[in-house]
Amino acid sequence: MALEGNLRDFSLADMFRLLASGAKTGTLYLESDDAQGKVCFKKGRVFFASSNWNRESLGRRLVKAGVITEKQLRQALGLQKIQKKEKAGRRLGQILVDEGYMDGKVLENFIQEQINDTLFDLFRWEDGELRFEADEVAEDEDIGVSVSVENIIMEASRRLEMWNRIRQKIPTMHTAFVMAGAPGDKSMEIHLKPKEWMLLCYLHGGRSVRELVELTGYNDFETAKILYGMYSAGLIEKVAPEDDRAAET
Repeated sequence: MALEGNLRDFSLADMFRLLASGAKTGTLYLESDDAQGKVCFKKGRVFFASSNWNRESLGRRLVKAGVITEKQLRQALGLQKIQKKEKAGRRLGQILVDEGYMDGKVLENFIQEQINDTLFDLFRWEDGELRFEADEVAEDEDIGVSVSVENIIMEASRRLEMWNRIRQKIPTMHTAFVMAGAPGDKSMEIHLKPKEWMLLCYLHGGRSVRELVELTGYNDFETAKILYGMYSAGLIEKVAPEDDRAAET
């Protein structure tokens, strides 16, 4: 029998703790009017999560992020299908490490970050139905790395706190920015990273947060966090109040 509930009565964190304490294996489905998500558990730990904005398999995400090549992914998937008996059961992640395509620690950190990104999206839901199907697992998505529920909740709480600070200066995804004509004094202390440079280049002429997410492929939290830092440093400025921009369109 499935375990069911609603986010208005039963928080996602509470559901996670319940599944972790019982060392449950299965898939947790989330659904609202316009969004879906799922989280896969094995013995109370999370090994995969997806939401509307991130539905790609972890293997595809590794390629997209430039961690491995398309050829390496194909070769690893091929080895997974034809592996000999003594190696039977090796997950994709273990094969990628065994074949020297990537370091084990890099893989672990990447998967943890990807899971945290997706779950942060789900933790922001205020309403939605929850349904846990025991023993229903997405074996194809299990590449041998999982994250503890305790770490997930701690990271989600940290991001939510940061998100609330960001929303004070970037209230919606339609908030638009442009490079500052005369950067403030604080900008002299800033050393931009590659992702920050990319966003700054795209801001020529002004773009909204949503437009930047679509152009770069970064998630909304990462994009807003970078913009928040550059705005606080005086490197960028708002194009116009949101209401004014809406009136123009």
